[in-house]
Amino acid sequence: MTLSSALGAAMSGLNVSQSGIDITSRNIANVGTPGYTRKVAQQTNLLAGGEGIGVRREAAQRTVDQFLQQQLRSSTASSAFLNIKSSMLGRIDAGFGTPDSNSSIAGAVSSLATMLQELIDNPESEPARASFINEASNLATKLNQTSDTIQAMRLEAERNIAAGVEQANALLNTIASVNNQIASRQAGSLSIGDLQDQRDMAIDELSRLMDVKVVNRDDGTVTVFTSGGQLLLDRTPVELTFDEHTQMDPTSTYENGGVGTIRLVSGSTSIDLIAAGALRSGALAGYVEMRDEILPEAQAQLDELAAQLALAMSEETVEGTDAVDGAATGFDIDTSDMVAGNTINLSYTVGGVRQDVTIVRVDDPSVLPLSDSVTAATGDTVIGINFDQPMANIIADLQAALPGDVVVSNPAGNTIRFLDDGAVGNSDIDAVSATITPSALTGAGTGLPLFTDGENGTVFSNSLDGIGQKTGFASRITVNPAVIADDTVLVSYDAGVPMGDTTRPLDLLARLTSNTRTYAPETGIGGSATPFNGTIDEFARRIVSFQSSQASNAERDAEAQQVVTSSLQDRFDAETGVNIDDEMSNLLLLQNAYSANARVISTIQELFTVLMSIGR
Repeated sequence: MTLSSALGAAMSGLNVSQSGIDITSRNIANVGTPGYTRKVAQQTNLLAGGEGIGVRREAAQRTVDQFLQQQLRSSTASSAFLNIKSSMLGRIDAGFGTPDSNSSIAGAVSSLATMLQELIDNPESEPARASFINEASNLATKLNQTSDTIQAMRLEAERNIAAGVEQANALLNTIASVNNQIASRQAGSLSIGDLQDQRDMAIDELSRLMDVKVVNRDDGTVTVFTSGGQLLLDRTPVELTFDEHTQMDPTSTYENGGVGTIRLVSGSTSIDLIAAGALRSGALAGYVEMRDEILPEAQAQLDELAAQLALAMSEETVEGTDAVDGAATGFDIDTSDMVAGNTINLSYTVGGVRQDVTIVRVDDPSVLPLSDSVTAATGDTVIGINFDQPMANIIADLQAALPGDVVVSNPAGNTIRFLDDGAVGNSDIDAVSATITPSALTGAGTGLPLFTDGENGTVFSNSLDGIGQKTGFASRITVNPAVIADDTVLVSYDAGVPMGDTTRPLDLLARLTSNTRTYAPETGIGGSATPFNGTIDEFARRIVSFQSSQASNAERDAEAQQVVTSSLQDRFDAETGVNIDDEMSNLLLLQNAYSANARVISTIQELFTVLMSIGR
């Protein structure tokens, strides 16, 4: 071998060794780097002899178990989804408190009952009355603050969705750009391992935001879909848009456009990904579920508690009076004191079949007809009647909604009469009563409108007009300012009732802790067929324990999913990751080869110097 060919062989060996050192060093340096899990595999052969010492680096390989990789990405999306739920549900649980804590919602209800008992023991005591009003104010404030916290968390979720959509767009653009580079390099038979790692890191990060599926193409590029099948990236990425809302309250829902939605825009095509159910996992799905389902359910629980609390303390039942018209018998009911949301409870039997009917007063006909689910009671038929019209029209609407064997009329004023079919004998009117919410502090019964809708003293009657009075009521409930102005009404419920009388305080305590009520199934507590029945105190404890259970379950689910994700990550790293011992051994081998080739070059340089000196 000539010195020139030996020099060429040594230079070649030097370059190959340097390339190998670069790859190995990069593998070692990236150990532990988030998103970097794969190495470029290489094989080395020492070449020895008269041609010098070198390292021959065979074609770089990059092997990835695509099925395992997809499993890992799906598990990563699930972990992100569950971690968000666990974190936010834990914060809700902290806001509701524990059943036995005085600072919890349930504790505030119990404290109110305790103050009522003290009032019963000392009805003439001004401090006892003041303490009771203070506890009522504390309970209202607790409901207000917890409601505000829930809406703040919904707004936080809205902001996080906006940030996630922006990040997803950036990642899709990165994937598309690297895709193009990979296609170009592969066409030129150039190494693409580093680019594949870069692209996989972007896809891995995207999978934390939303559950995606990846399809590999022959030219080295990939196509990305949502798990629901919506195309996110082919040759070019789609654009994700989000109409972020900067304000939110209990009336803001996805259905009424009060919150933002994620749209996939590709050319003239626009798809609402939330409506399409395309977001099944990942951080975006977690925030959407919290904003639109879990947090609104918590708000519904607060609103139901506030509504039932206000109604329980104030409602009065007006019994129907016997009515006769010839052979027909039934009942009259005076509707003078009824306001929107109040009800007439009618029971009749036709052809031997008994039917319970709840007639709900509305003053906004746009909400009609009403669903039977308007009331939490089971087995009743709900009829909504517009009372904001002449009595003749009210009677006509009632008659049209009821069987012909139930005769409705207006004998005088605001009285409505329900009669059977008389001599025919096919029907009977079994019972008629009305449930009303008086605004008067005295002279209307032993109940008391202790809580009102806002500081202006609006009576809470559970009106269904508009969006419904119950929606967001927990954020508005307050102690009736008229009661604060004259706390003697806590005891003196009618003219001539002495301050030492305990009739009203005893009744209020029973309404709070003994009387059973039925609660709306949309709270998530109880079902439509078996709604939750209990006292106000029991319902308060139930929603607190419900939130505690939800938080505990979410935490366990997140921990279990993290175990799965970690296991998959370990398997993936074991198959495709960098083994530091192997890499250090390769590095030592390559460094020695580099030194040997450098020594060969140095020796050849010395030989050239000797040759050049001959003959001088």
